[in-house]
Amino acid sequence: MSKVVLHIGTHKTATTTIQDMFHKNAPLLEKHGLIYPRIGRVTGHHGLAYDWSALPPVYKLDSSSLDAFGWIAREYADRDATVFLSSEEFSRDNPKASVDFAAVRERLAPFDEIEVICVLRTQWQFIQSIYLELSRRNNPPRPSTIAKPAIEKGTSMGLAVDYNLILDRLEKVFAPEEITLLDFKTCSQAEGRIIGTLLRHLDIDLKAEALELVNDGVSNKSPHPLATWISNVAVEPASAPDWLLAHATAVFKEEAKENDVPCLFTQNEFKTMAEHFGPLNARLEERRRAVQPDFRISEPDGDAITLYRNQTKQSVWNKLARRLALERMKTEK
Repeated sequence: MSKVVLHIGTHKTATTTIQDMFHKNAPLLEKHGLIYPRIGRVTGHHGLAYDWSALPPVYKLDSSSLDAFGWIAREYADRDATVFLSSEEFSRDNPKASVDFAAVRERLAPFDEIEVICVLRTQWQFIQSIYLELSRRNNPPRPSTIAKPAIEKGTSMGLAVDYNLILDRLEKVFAPEEITLLDFKTCSQAEGRIIGTLLRHLDIDLKAEALELVNDGVSNKSPHPLATWISNVAVEPASAPDWLLAHATAVFKEEAKENDVPCLFTQNEFKTMAEHFGPLNARLEERRRAVQPDFRISEPDGDAITLYRNQTKQSVWNKLARRLALERMKTEK
């Protein structure tokens, strides 16, 4: 029985960790019935979404994306194994950059089974992660405004934040039982975390600890949210340099409480998002109840947050200013 799995993200749900680990351990996984094709120049299968998205040239394959799907079917559809294809770019909601799932499914038709797996996280964390990822390349909108389009339109920076939009797209092509939604927090707290969760779900007789680690098992780790914010504010509209973020991170670590959980948003912004997305998540859960009765998106836990953006003390700014002044004195000597 041949099966193909499309792991479509979403962004910032340990996708790079999954891709790095599966790519590194591909020979071992294949011995246990899970094939992770090594195609393209990166560990993720972003080239399979290249035809529809404005992605960096490094992701481009030697063939078109659809031709690559066809090659995968010819190569693996007659094997008694599961093929795992992973790219968060599959989940983009931008009308100009959305993968044609109908065309993809047509190319993958030779497989006996097909499944789409999508991992979701509570919205304030997702939007925060979007901000942090954007900050790697430019100075994004301030946190007070970045959540506004997510609430008004259900999307942010071309990514669906109302997850019903993702399910709407998938259900046009795939049967409900061919779709699996997973909660990121639940996966992260399970045995073997997200890797262990996937191996168990795919019925692969391997434990996560049997795989060789890449980047200590955490790839593309997000920086400190408030250190990123304070760095962006300090130099806007320019991009914050790495050295500035390093100093800001050090300052926040000096003032951090044990098990610090910082939040990019204020209490009011957090509450607004929780109240808006709560009913939408409940609707999503109800839509999945017939095939995934236990599926839940973890609720936002405001009590677990130790530091909201508006609670940033003046001492943080003062310490950062002193650090930068000392650095300037060193360079001028």
